[in-house]
Amino acid sequence: MGAVLKKSLFDVHPRELKGMMVDIPTLPVVYQELFRKMQDPQVAVPQIAELINQDQALAAKVLHLVNSAFYGYKQEIKTIARAVVILGFQAVRSAALATGVFEYFKDEPSTGAVDMAKFWTHSVAVAAGCKTFAAARGLKQQEEAFVVGLLHDVGKLIEKRHFAEDFAELCQVATEQHLSWYDTESQLFQVNHATIAKAVFRGWNFPPSVVEAIHLHHTPESAQQHPQLTALVHVADFTAYELGYGAPGAHPPAACNPAALELLGLDLGGCAKHHAAIGQEIRHSLEILTLVS
Repeated sequence: MGAVLKKSLFDVHPRELKGMMVDIPTLPVVYQELFRKMQDPQVAVPQIAELINQDQALAAKVLHLVNSAFYGYKQEIKTIARAVVILGFQAVRSAALATGVFEYFKDEPSTGAVDMAKFWTHSVAVAAGCKTFAAARGLKQQEEAFVVGLLHDVGKLIEKRHFAEDFAELCQVATEQHLSWYDTESQLFQVNHATIAKAVFRGWNFPPSVVEAIHLHHTPESAQQHPQLTALVHVADFTAYELGYGAPGAHPPAACNPAALELLGLDLGGCAKHHAAIGQEIRHSLEILTLVS
């Protein structure tokens, strides 16, 4: 599962990614079937509960997540069926998406440049920012915004696991030239962690909204189908650095995309007014990091 792919990122054209990503192991069938069923408007609660219960580890992690401080329920939720009823399909799907990816990367070791605890802390901070900004703007995509923020940098882990030498060189160049991750990729490769994530998540049958928002979170003005969700990730990513929860291995982005701010009806001053709420959400959400260990 951790094998390095034969071709270097230095030689990869974006058109080649789809073909290359077929060599990356997929998520277990239960996750793929779960995502497929949850996009069916006719699916019923017992069907979803039965599918989740087929995987004891998944069931335990979903229950752990829905009983965490993140959701804030006073009474313990003891069954998957009740979790689905109380939280709704969207929240349970988000929990399954997150736990599926965490399970995939649970054994990923830290390196000199990238500490995995800091990586997931940054991811949680972006997720918290996404949810907070979505709520402040009255958007209905709060659960989906959280999970997209949580998974926005998974393409970096694909680089780390499957293109180890390229990943090490990227970290070195970013450090020496004081560049962001995305800017370093732009200098070195024709592909980046966002386009890699797009290829992987499409192969894993993730929802199109999740795929587009993660794919375009550095170029939110390009989003066609889900522009607000994409803008949320971009602004929340920038905000996480401002709050001291930056991603390890590179320097902060130079600026926040004005088009993303405008789409959300925000400016940097307006974002700053939500810093305290985001900080509180981060503290609540850090319990999700227990799923990584």
